[in-house]
Amino acid sequence: MHPTLAAAFAVEIQEAERALAGDRLAEAFAHLERAHVLGQWYVRSHLIAHLGMLRVGWRRRDVREIIGQLLRIPGGVIGSAIGRVPRGNTGGARVSAFKPLPIPPDLQELLGLDPRSRLAGDTADSQRESNRM
Repeated sequence: MHPTLAAAFAVEIQEAERALAGDRLAEAFAHLERAHVLGQWYVRSHLIAHLGMLRVGWRRRDVREIIGQLLRIPGGVIGSAIGRVPRGNTGGARVSAFKPLPIPPDLQELLGLDPRSRLAGDTADSQRESNRM
């Protein structure tokens, strides 16, 4: 993972942890969604994002999120390992696990630094592609 992308992923995870510690579950989940978009191309970071979402689901007593994350964890590990992930997908159970989503411009810029994201050198084209979906 490109060092700048890895640092941005770490910040999102740290912010999610802070929000969780303060019982700000919606804020924590939003940071985990951003972390998911940044890290879904790598097994470890993808797993970390989904485990965090599972924790939020557990704290909310949200059965749908808990079950969704329990299904997404092995699927995400496999998808990252073989390079098959839907671009921009935020990882929560209320979004199809297979649906590509538009990538926020600040995250797209970061993903453009990393060749594994398949956005490197192609951020304008991929934004147009995301907007069509």
